[in-house]
Formats: sequence, C-alpha cells, structure tokens
Amino acid sequence: MNRKLFLLFLIVTFIGSSNFCSKVSKSKPGLVIIFLAGKVEVQRNGKLIPVSSGSVLQKNDTIRTNSGTLDLQTSLGHVIRLKSYTNLNIDSLHGEGSEETSLAVKTGLLLVKTNKLSQKEQFKISTPTAIAGVRGTAFSFEVVQGTLPKIKVYEGMVAMTLKAPVSQEISADKIAENPNYQKFQKLLEEHEIVISEEEEAEVKPEFDQLAQTILNRLDDIAVTQSIESFRNDLVRTVQKGKFERDPRESADLETLVKVDENLISGSLDNKYLTKEIEKDQSDKLNIAFDKLESDAGSQKLASEEEIQKYYSVLESVHKVDKTVLHGAVVAQVGDTMLVHSTKGIFRLDITEVEYIQYKNFDVITKKKK
Repeated sequence: MNRKLFLLFLIVTFIGSSNFCSKVSKSKPGLVIIFLAGKVEVQRNGKLIPVSSGSVLQKNDTIRTNSGTLDLQTSLGHVIRLKSYTNLNIDSLHGEGSEETSLAVKTGLLLVKTNKLSQKEQFKISTPTAIAGVRGTAFSFEVVQGTLPKIKVYEGMVAMTLKAPVSQEISADKIAENPNYQKFQKLLEEHEIVISEEEEAEVKPEFDQLAQTILNRLDDIAVTQSIESFRNDLVRTVQKGKFERDPRESADLETLVKVDENLISGSLDNKYLTKEIEKDQSDKLNIAFDKLESDAGSQKLASEEEIQKYYSVLESVHKVDKTVLHGAVVAQVGDTMLVHSTKGIFRLDITEVEYIQYKNFDVITKKKK
C-alpha cells in the first residue's frame, strides 16, 4: 500500500470511528416497548401512564406486569422480556452521556438478550441483596425469597456481586461515618461470583442471615472477627452449578426477537411508530415460531412418554371445539402458543383453548390470557 492510500485509509477509519462514537454518545436514553400483552402498568412521577407498542419508558419509571408480559428494547439493541407478576424500577439508562443501564427488580422474572457491550458500557440488574453485571449474554434473572436472586446463563457470562440489605437498617450518615461498614462493603465487592454459560446460581437465605448478623455488630469491638468469619462463609451462601437447558427455555429465548433499530431510534425521537413496530415484531415472531415448529418436528416424538421426557412436562390442551391435544406447550407469546402433541405440531390462538390440564400434577388451569 503506497503512502497516499495509507493516509486515506487512516482518515476514513478515523472518520468512521468518530461517527460511531458520536452515535453512541448521542443516543437518547429510553426503553422502547416492542411487545405488550395483558394487563401492564407503568407509573411515572407517582401516576399511571398509558402505554402501547412504541411507548418510551424513562429513568425512574416503575413497571408492574401483573398478569401480562412486556418486551423492551434499548437504543443499542438489547432486548428484555418481563414475565407476569414482575415489578421493577428503571434506575438508569444508557445515552446522553451515561454509559449505564440499570434495572432494579423487586419481584418477578426477566429474560435478557444483550449485544456485545462496549468497553465502557454497563448493563446491570439488581435486587436489594445483589447486582448482576452483564457482558454480551443471554440469561434469566429471577427474584426468589423476596429479595434473593436466581440467575441462569444461556450464553456468555454474568458477574454477580452481593451487597448488604442495609437501606432500612442503618442511616446513610451513619454508614458514611462507620469504617467497619466500609470494610464490610469492600469484602462483598471483592467477591465477584462469575456465572458462565450453562451455569445457574442462586443466593440462599443464609446470606441474608449472615449479613444481618454483621450489620447488628457494626459497633461491636468484635466486628473485625465477624467480618473475617463472614469471608469464610460467603461462598457457601451462593449455590452454583451446571444445568441442562430445557427445550422450552430455548424456545422462550427464540421468541424474544429484536425489531429494526431504525424504529427504535424513531420512537426515541418521539415519532409515533406503534403500527410499524407491531408489524416488524409480529413478522419476526412468526419467523421464530416457524423455526420452533421445524425444530420440534425434527425430534419425531410420537408418544406421550417421549414428549414428556423431552420437554419435562406433559399437558392436555382442551380446545373450544372439544378436541384434545396431548403433549406440551412449547412456547407462548401473547395470544399465540405452539403445542407439540401426539397428533402433530399446532400453532394456536388462545381463543381456541378452553383450558390446559397439567397431567404431571393433575391440576387444571383455565385458558391462559
């Protein structure tokens, strides 16, 4: 390569890099709703606001999915599904100078698929007792036992750091003045728990008990000894191990689709794009269902026993027309469900279903809304 061409290459590379950095730094903060089903409430400044596909959620908004579900997408292409009965607050959002997206989960279950994050970008999910930092991954995050998280990583890696649930026990002023508390916090921050692909981790109730024991002794002369003892017990409060992914978990991930990023940018620029987002999401969801249907058919499961072994569940889908499909619900998004039965694979609208009988537990549940 001669000198002139080399200089031209450097200039073009620099301009492209600068444009990319400018695009990222100037991206507007916000989470765009790309799919909404059932009863979902969003509270802003203490008041409920109407939401639909294309609505932009902001920092400090509180979301309650109740019996509904909600799919969100960021300006950088990260997608998040809030399952039923999830309650979270948006603590921070990437864009306009901020490099962090942070969601505080009070209760419920999230499914997350992120793009590869830049070196500076941070994507966090937290509870009162833990913070999960993400690096280009697909994972689920569930709050169990009130404040204790359970994480399953399907792709990539999540790094979890425990924190003491101190907001109600000790005032901020007292925390700032207490060197023992700072020592305790440092101990927790230094023990990052890395959860790799096909691993799950669950914080056990023993952590809460140990944390409270330390907090109650912050003014005790034996606090140093207590912290050292906690150091030894900390690892045992997190249960971590490999898991075998259920086919229905894979199906759930497959149906968490990403819409065109231009539509997300348009929504963040206050353009009304509800119909466009609904169409794009629906088209991509249909492609995902087509793939799931093909994958299910390739398994060639003929009997109830084979279906139960593969999906770890056996159900009877009772349709309104009085026919019954014995098998498993592979996936359900909104009003659409995919059923793998001994009669074949069927894509059903929820209005076609009267109720589903879970044969494993002999429990009958009315049709899903």
